[in-house]
Amino acid sequence: MQQIHPENWTIIYFGLIFVVACVQMAIAYTLSNASNPMPGLGLYTVYFMATLLGLIAFALQYSSSAPMRMDIFSTASIIYSYLLFAAAGQRAQIKRGRIVLGIICLATCISVFFLEPQDIFGVQMSTTTLFFACAGLLCGWRSWAHRNIGDAITAAALMTIVGTLIGIYVWQIDGDSGQVQTAGFGLYSSAYVLVAIGFLTSVLIENQQRLSHISTQDPLTMLLNRHGLEQTLHVTLAQAARQQLPTSAIMVDIDHFKEINDNFGNKAGDQVLKQVSDTLQRISRASDLVARVGGEEYLLILPSTDLEDARTLAERIRIDIAESALLINRQQIAITASLGVAGALGAIELNKLSSEAERALHLAKRGGRNQVASVENKPILLSTHVNQA
Repeated sequence: MQQIHPENWTIIYFGLIFVVACVQMAIAYTLSNASNPMPGLGLYTVYFMATLLGLIAFALQYSSSAPMRMDIFSTASIIYSYLLFAAAGQRAQIKRGRIVLGIICLATCISVFFLEPQDIFGVQMSTTTLFFACAGLLCGWRSWAHRNIGDAITAAALMTIVGTLIGIYVWQIDGDSGQVQTAGFGLYSSAYVLVAIGFLTSVLIENQQRLSHISTQDPLTMLLNRHGLEQTLHVTLAQAARQQLPTSAIMVDIDHFKEINDNFGNKAGDQVLKQVSDTLQRISRASDLVARVGGEEYLLILPSTDLEDARTLAERIRIDIAESALLINRQQIAITASLGVAGALGAIELNKLSSEAERALHLAKRGGRNQVASVENKPILLSTHVNQA
């Protein structure tokens, strides 16, 4: 078998790192075109590019017979390890420590021009260990805060590398400097690959979570949508059927919403929707479920609540909405809502309950709007309660 010379190892190494870099950059480019790019994406991309260039510089320096006067790799490793810390901080939305560590990064990069080779390597190892450790702590915190295993992979990789770097630094005292630098080079290469894996895993998990939220949550009001309401209600409706508990629903419709959009614009309409959403969330109980099921329609599901209590809550909602005018360009916009209430005992389907609440809502609208109407299940009792604001 043909012997593999150092220059052949360099080519193999370049190929592997280049493939990882290309995959990472392709994914980063795709994500950057999204309407809402991930936090830290830009800095992580700069880190990957800077690290790739630094590793290539060291490989060229290592395989070259002519010694270089400047230790390019030491300077590059200090810079890209700080970039990693900055990227992790931006992704975790924590800005503390950037200035202090930035000053340390600048000072150590300048010191490379004035130190002996063995001292340069010591400064490099100490500084990169500090930056990797801080980045690992930030990734670990974000993994805990966001329940993201990708950030945990990055944190675990960085903390493992920090321990190994400390071991290599101790080895430098009695070991051969050339072997120590080679070991450090391999470790930095491993860090590059592991951070790339952890970052991409984190981004993919976050994208999946975002897609899941989009499928169950209204993006404007952050309330549940119809699909999210159906998924959340399974346990509640099953318990009501088992224990023969009452369940009520309130359908809320903003009066003359089209006129608000036509007269004041869509932004004003969005503010109205958000204000009504805030009112519904504030007045409803923690056990109640609030969803936006149409353009200006909301549906509240009230577990263990009979029709009379639901009517009382609906009346409180109606009064609160009517008393909370919206100020647009120094002009008050009066907001009112019509509400339909339906109740059932024991087993009930969401579609049937919401249909009955909608039928009651139509009664309220036919009665003149800004009022509450109710429909009771088995037997059906239609009643209206007109209370103009």
